[in-house]
Amino acid sequence: MKRILICFLFLFGGLNAYSQVKTILLDVKDRIVTDSTKAISYAVFGKVEGDSVYTFKKFDFDGVLLTSGTFKDDSLQVPHGNFVYYEWITPDNNYQNLSYEINGRARFVALSGKYLDGLRVGKWLSFYADGKVKEMANYIMGALHGLYQLYDNDGKVQISGAYVAGKKNGTWVMKGGKQEDEYAGDKLVSSLTGKKLRDKQAQRKNVN
Repeated sequence: MKRILICFLFLFGGLNAYSQVKTILLDVKDRIVTDSTKAISYAVFGKVEGDSVYTFKKFDFDGVLLTSGTFKDDSLQVPHGNFVYYEWITPDNNYQNLSYEINGRARFVALSGKYLDGLRVGKWLSFYADGKVKEMANYIMGALHGLYQLYDNDGKVQISGAYVAGKKNGTWVMKGGKQEDEYAGDKLVSSLTGKKLRDKQAQRKNVN
C-alpha cells in the first residue's frame, strides 16, 4: 500500500491539469475492489476540464504502466478512444534469444486499437515482443469486418481472410499458403490442400 501511495502522489503531480483525479485498486479481472489483498494492480484516471473523456492509466504495484486509454464514464465501463496494452518480455514470447529483454527493453506494446462507445472500431494490431506485427484485424462497431491477417515471428502471413459482420466469408489462405478454405456466412464450404490446391493456384495464374 505504501508503494501505491507513493506512485499515486507522483502521478497526481503529473496530472495536476486534470479537474478530477482518482485512484482505484483492480483485481485479476480488472474489477474495482476495495480490499487491497485482492488487488494485483491499480489505476489512476482523471478528466481535463472541458474534455469529454477520462484519461486512464493502469499500473502494477511497482508503478510500471500496463494499459493506457480513455473512458467515457468514471465507472470505467465504456472505453472510448485509443488504447495501448503492454506486456512483459518473457522467454515464452521472446523468439529471438529467450531472454527477458530486447534492445534493453523489458516490456513491449502487445495490443493497440480504438474503441467507440465501448466497441472496437477500425484497425487493431497485436505485436510480438520484438515489435513485429503478430495480428491485424478490422472492426466495425465491435464486430470483425474486413481483412484479417496473422503473421509468424518472421513477418510472413500465415492466415489471411475477410470477415463480414463478424463472420468469415470468401477465401481464407491458411498455413502460409498451403491450404485454402472457402467460407460462406462463417460456415466452411470447402478446403483444399496438396495437388488440388496447386492445380487451382496454377489455373488462377493462367487466368491472370
